[in-house]
Amino acid sequence: MSHVGHLSLKSKPGSFQKVCDRYHLFAEEVLAHHPDLHDVIIVGNQAQNNIEGFGIWENAADAASLEDTEAFAAFLNDIEGDLAEPIQRNDLLVFYRLNPKA
Repeated sequence: MSHVGHLSLKSKPGSFQKVCDRYHLFAEEVLAHHPDLHDVIIVGNQAQNNIEGFGIWENAADAASLEDTEAFAAFLNDIEGDLAEPIQRNDLLVFYRLNPKA
């Protein structure tokens, strides 16, 4: 069963787009180096300064190992001053996933 690594971020007013752009760059860096990462979805609510990221992984161990990477540390370092609250991370299970159309 696949696993989802979920990150929830709350940016400071005026920092929403900067955090979104950096999160996007981080996701591209991770996708390039993790063959067990199937998909990344980043969504946001600019009115509330909330940004949510979902990474769908083949297994929980690889999803958990993301936090130990230099890319994750650099991501946190780059956005730390733009966050209103600490990052929240959750691990979720995928019970059903519809295959996207090509």
